[in-house]
Amino acid sequence: MINKFVDKLNSDGLVTYINTLAGITVKLGAQNVADVDSDESDIDGDNLLITIVRIEEESTLKNFPNKRLVENGGAFQVDNRFPKIHLNYYLLFSCTLQYDKAVAVIHKTVKFFQHLKKFAFTADEDDIELNMELCSPSFEQLNNIWGMLGGKQIPSVLYKARVSALERDIEKLASVITTIGGEQKHYE
Repeated sequence: MINKFVDKLNSDGLVTYINTLAGITVKLGAQNVADVDSDESDIDGDNLLITIVRIEEESTLKNFPNKRLVENGGAFQVDNRFPKIHLNYYLLFSCTLQYDKAVAVIHKTVKFFQHLKKFAFTADEDDIELNMELCSPSFEQLNNIWGMLGGKQIPSVLYKARVSALERDIEKLASVITTIGGEQKHYE
């Protein structure tokens, strides 16, 4: 999914917008920023990296039932699926340029997402909609994030990407309740 999101950002003009800065050329990629200095790094040249630092389920949308009425051979049945999953991805956008240029790239990135917050694309046969929301972690949280990523802090910005509902397409059919039976008892 993250690679499809990178493709969507490229097609929507993030890199083109950033490259309007004088003397700056970046490429956008999805990679763990902790691997920048490692020998296995496949970063070639100057880059704006997207790193997933956390994935969480949206708790406010967790308890909605997921039932629908379907017609099956002329009879109606209830499709009782597990509830849809709504995820939040915390995406760290970090730049590997010189410090002053990297700050300018991060500034342009924030301006881009201020203008365009919603992204729709298809990944793994699912229609996905991401809504971007700027996050402002505390100094302690920011220290923990960069400590987890290897300790070397570079200019970055953190966004919370709210994902539209994800659902596996397996039906769990059950019969529809059409009558209620039983004995009626009168109590005095």
